[in-house]
Amino acid sequence: MVGWDLAHAIGNVPLNLHDWNVDFAVWCSYKYLNAGPGAIGGLFIHEKWHEAVLPRHAGWWGHDPTTRFDMPHDFSPIRGAQGFQQSNPSVFATAPLIGSLQIFRDVG
Repeated sequence: MVGWDLAHAIGNVPLNLHDWNVDFAVWCSYKYLNAGPGAIGGLFIHEKWHEAVLPRHAGWWGHDPTTRFDMPHDFSPIRGAQGFQQSNPSVFATAPLIGSLQIFRDVG
C-alpha cells in the first residue's frame, strides 16, 4: 500500500487518482484550493480498499448514517474515505473552500 501527500498538487495540476491506481492520498486545502488556515483536508481511498478492515479512529461522522443516532456499541463505518471522518468541519473554514471550488468548476 502506498499513500501520496498531495499538498502541493491538489488544485495545482489535474489528478486522476483512481485511474492511476493510487491506494490512498491526503491533502490540505489551504494552499492551492485557497481555503485559508485551519481549513479541512481531504482523503482519497481507492475503491479496492473499501471492503478492507483498516485501522481507524472511529468518528461520529464516519459512522453509518442509518444507525448513527441509535448510538450502537460497535462502530459501523461508511464505505470508502467517508468512513474515516471524525467530526463535522467548521463552517468558517469550509465556506471559503466551497467558494474556491465553485470558481475552479466554473473555469474548468
